[in-house]
Amino acid sequence: MNSCPVCGKPVDPIRAPAVGVRDGKVISYCSKAHAVEAETKPTIVPSVPKRAGTDPAFRIPEADQKKHKKTRTPASGVAQPVALMDSGPVIEIVHEPASGVVTSAADARSGAARPSASSMTSGAIQIADTGHLDDYVSADSPKRGKRLILAAVVIVLGGGAAAAYKLGVFGGQPEKQLVPAVEAPKPVAVAPAVPAAPPAPVITKAAAIGDAKSVLTVLLASDSARIQRLAASALSRTGDAAAIAALETLLQKETSDIAKLDILYALARAGDKRGSAGLAPFLGSPRRDVKQEAARRFAWLGDKRGVETLANYLEVSQDRLGAAEILAFLAEPRAIKVLEAIRADEKALPDEKARAAIALGFANKADIAPALHELLQDSRFNSFAAAALANLHDAQARPVLLKQLGVSALRVSAARSLRRLDENLDPVPLLPGLTAVLTSAKDTEQVATAEEILLLAGPAAWSEHE
Repeated sequence: MNSCPVCGKPVDPIRAPAVGVRDGKVISYCSKAHAVEAETKPTIVPSVPKRAGTDPAFRIPEADQKKHKKTRTPASGVAQPVALMDSGPVIEIVHEPASGVVTSAADARSGAARPSASSMTSGAIQIADTGHLDDYVSADSPKRGKRLILAAVVIVLGGGAAAAYKLGVFGGQPEKQLVPAVEAPKPVAVAPAVPAAPPAPVITKAAAIGDAKSVLTVLLASDSARIQRLAASALSRTGDAAAIAALETLLQKETSDIAKLDILYALARAGDKRGSAGLAPFLGSPRRDVKQEAARRFAWLGDKRGVETLANYLEVSQDRLGAAEILAFLAEPRAIKVLEAIRADEKALPDEKARAAIALGFANKADIAPALHELLQDSRFNSFAAAALANLHDAQARPVLLKQLGVSALRVSAARSLRRLDENLDPVPLLPGLTAVLTSAKDTEQVATAEEILLLAGPAAWSEHE
């Protein structure tokens, strides 16, 4: 039971003839006249303790009533005295524990509470209208004004009612505050760990040499005469009897003079006297190219038997550079003179000067090293320049030679030059990669790699000659 705020008379809030809304509370009046008076004059809103709603005899002392007088700021924006205040609509939320339905107070105009759509559902909220719309609509449109004030009250105070419900004002369990869903982090695709490559197996020099010899021995029986000759020539560096026998057999079958020179040179390099003895007749060949190639191989062996044959060409302009290049391996003074003249000749071509510089390197002319360093940058001459620098024991040749170890056409000469550069070269770090190439499907690559291993890992004597 509530008390009328105008006269203090007890009023049943459900059957009150008039109601109003103030400070979020539904205020019950004993009559419509008092409701109108409360709307037009400031009234005391009692601060109702918990038992005020159930004790009809409860009254609020005047001293406390004064504390609840409030000042409204009218539409003009200027604060007015308490006596001029107009009370606003008041809403009170009533919770029916038995049904769980929230209903409104009675409509002052009809005397009975009217159910609304929201009252038909559990926990619904209805808004009570005082029926006094003087502050909001004109007197000649009561129905339209009623709808407008209901809409305004719902919009303005609906949020507060919802918040109150969430905070458990109506005795129910507080609604859990909604927290924006935080999307779980998507798993990052992690590439499977790549197992570390196992360390390269340590291969000893003896094991690598054994593998190289085995490959060359197998290739001695190749269907190709050329592969047989290449394999026998490479294996003959070691003095292998089977390789030397294979060279002798191949020599008997060979018809090409240049190919015969290769076989005879391999025999001579292996220490077989039949090799150098077989080369000598070719120095008198009617063919200039054969004659020069026979003299070249004698020069590679350090044998001067071909010097005079080549010296005759030093006076021929078109042949002198070629002859001087061969004689440079023997450090022949006449050849060195020709080579230096070509380098000093302003009319000589750059390529001719480059060839002369390389030949002087093989003639052990140390002052030619700067020119050879420049040629290391020239892809046409860098392999020959590196070999000449290795002959001079110049360490700048090393990086270039290491790269050439992986080039099929250059690997044999590069391996020999590296060994000439450093007789104590440690080939062990290079051996795993080289032995892997021994399984190549190309027989020519197998032969070249096997000979490369022999030059790098074998005794220094195996790499003494071209």
